[in-house]
Amino acid sequence: MNTAYLEATAILATLLFFTIFSYKKRFLDLDGIIIANILGLFVFLLGGIHSFLLMVFFYIVAEASTRLGRKGTKTEHEQRTIGNVIGNSGAAILTLLFHSQIGFFGAISAALADTLSSEIGLLSKKKPRLITTFEEVEPGTNGGVTLLGIFAATIGASLIGLFYFIVAQNVFHAIIIAIAGVCGSLVDSYFGAKFELKGILNNTEVNFIGSASGAMIAKFLSLFF
Repeated sequence: MNTAYLEATAILATLLFFTIFSYKKRFLDLDGIIIANILGLFVFLLGGIHSFLLMVFFYIVAEASTRLGRKGTKTEHEQRTIGNVIGNSGAAILTLLFHSQIGFFGAISAALADTLSSEIGLLSKKKPRLITTFEEVEPGTNGGVTLLGIFAATIGASLIGLFYFIVAQNVFHAIIIAIAGVCGSLVDSYFGAKFELKGILNNTEVNFIGSASGAMIAKFLSLFF
């Protein structure tokens, strides 16, 4: 039994488990599940097994942070849609089309950093402050940030950097990916405050911009190391 066959079998089994689990727990709606499966296959075909495993890792950590952040609060885990899937992974897919592995990791780093910042930030005992004006806003407000949320974003981005180091054994690029993730998360918050809060952009567009920023920052910084 060759390696390619084993990898393909593992990928299909993972996607089947993801489909059943997401549908049963109502983490994603049906359209979101279908698109997520298609994008998962694209990631594997374009980026290989390591890129696919990174997406699985992102999903697990993101869902865990959502459950943790909303545990004991009145805010329920809303069912994610196709917009959430595209917003968090669309830019990453584009980097694979351009054969940029570090860009792919940078995009996922920013997406995870933003997710952890938003979800874990809900646990903050202090109200978030709007990133553009620093005025206090209600928890969950687009563009609102907390110190706890920024710390969580740093942890999330660092996890993706660590994943990259395990795969590529390049400590400088791993650090770059962590930095790009935090910066991409802050870009997401800025656009959330500046444009999403005013109804100019929607959440999918802002998430795409944030993760795309992570990809571009990682690619740019990698040119010097």
